[in-house]
Amino acid sequence: MVDGLRVTSLARTVVDCARLLTYRQGLIVADHALRLGAQPTELQEILARQRGYKGVHIARSAIDHASPLSESPGETLTAHILSEMPIPQPQQQLVVQTRLGEHRIDFAWKEQKLALEFDGKTKYFDYVPTSDALFQERRREKALMEEGWVFIRLEWADLFKDSTRGRILRAWWDRTRSAA
Repeated sequence: MVDGLRVTSLARTVVDCARLLTYRQGLIVADHALRLGAQPTELQEILARQRGYKGVHIARSAIDHASPLSESPGETLTAHILSEMPIPQPQQQLVVQTRLGEHRIDFAWKEQKLALEFDGKTKYFDYVPTSDALFQERRREKALMEEGWVFIRLEWADLFKDSTRGRILRAWWDRTRSAA
């Protein structure tokens, strides 16, 4: 009970949402719940008790593919796109040491020094003044570029364009050939 209302646990809410929403929507909910501390085993136990319910197959798939490393819905959808591509999966949230300290890369192919970043508006508008956010992001990117990293940057619209996969594949193949 919360404020006199019956509520479900985080894990039960995730399973219910994943059963009722589309796969990608359920994946976003599951990623965020894992980031908040939901336990995969508890999610699986709830799913097992709901065998035969509508949407369990989709929920199971979303929960099986969920990651606590995605920091936003945009990163979740980016990871989903990458999971369907015929290239090695990048490391999520790779920490790289630069002259300016440690920086995390959303998705990184370490051997190729290829970084894929998802840029949502929140990073630039919601936490610090936009000019400060842009300056800090530009400093970070320059420091990583000095270490040999090349960037692919995605924004919301890119997540729904077929051409995005081609951009990623071209960049990956270019960096793979140049690293050889």
